[in-house]
Amino acid sequence: MIRHYTLAALFMLAAVGVNAEEKTAEQLVASKKKANITYRQLMEVMGAASIMINEGIVRENPQMVRDGANLIVNHPAPNHKPWTIVAETDQADFKQSLLIFDKIMDNQAEETANMAEQGRWLDASTSAHALMNSCISCHASWKAKAK
Repeated sequence: MIRHYTLAALFMLAAVGVNAEEKTAEQLVASKKKANITYRQLMEVMGAASIMINEGIVRENPQMVRDGANLIVNHPAPNHKPWTIVAETDQADFKQSLLIFDKIMDNQAEETANMAEQGRWLDASTSAHALMNSCISCHASWKAKAK
């Protein structure tokens, strides 16, 4: 099942034209403001952002959608290296997933906010659905392996 979701992520990666080798996971984490939160707490913030996006779409509130998208795009780094939540043998794959999903989710969050700002609510909803599928794909791939 994990391999299925990893393949889905690679297909999404190809669809958006992301080159995960442009940056290392270490560089990605270093580029973010560090927060005094764990990776789990960061995922809770990301979940709250997705709720804000969806509520903004339902209420046709483009600012709410933009604020949720900005939380995703500009999220902080946790107070530890994220890949340490999995066994050492899985860390290289987890780092690659971080690079892939971070870029995909940034693109989808931006697209969703742009559609909302244009009043294209059905398109915003479709884009938000793709964003949620990315979240679920990553979770399905890694949650069982988290320490």
